[in-house]
Amino acid sequence: MIKILAVLLLAIAGFYLGYKLYKSNKENDQTVSMYATLTMICALVGGIVLISYLLLKGSPWTGENKVLMRYILVFCLAVSFVYLGGKLIIRGRRGDDRLTQIAGLSWVLVTLLASGYAISYVSKMNEGWTSEKQKTILSRCNSSIYNCSCYLEQSMKMFKNPDDMTKALSDEKNNKVKVENFNAVVDSLCPCGSSQGAEEVDF
Repeated sequence: MIKILAVLLLAIAGFYLGYKLYKSNKENDQTVSMYATLTMICALVGGIVLISYLLLKGSPWTGENKVLMRYILVFCLAVSFVYLGGKLIIRGRRGDDRLTQIAGLSWVLVTLLASGYAISYVSKMNEGWTSEKQKTILSRCNSSIYNCSCYLEQSMKMFKNPDDMTKALSDEKNNKVKVENFNAVVDSLCPCGSSQGAEEVDF
């Protein structure tokens, strides 16, 4: 809680410093105005990202929390760059500077494309055999019957993701062939005391 409060106070102080710099720019110097804007954005985005990290890290640091943290980071960066690109477009229109308008528009479009790609990538990060899902399968393994590392390895080879495995094993009637093949493999290769194992894969 102390760390969160410290980050919040620093973010407020940074934002206030940028605001005072912006207000003190009586001559409307564009460079000073840009630095003031960047100071406020950095303080705001930095505060949001760090507080989000401390809150999510403070709870169990699961795959879902990691994905949520990445969403927050992508969103904050995207909004910041779109805002700066928008300011360039407005400045170009006021000064009738087409090059500045094009630069601002390019900045916005590239940011939107990059953000879309990043969100698509992040949304897939929790799919497949994540470390948490591997641990779930290991926890279900009966160590008195199977070598659990080997059991996990064969599970990962025979099923694309743990959801497919869970679905098949919970509905053996409609997945008879898959279940029989899986049981035959683990009974053959992974009896208790066998030395075959697998390394955990962390996505």
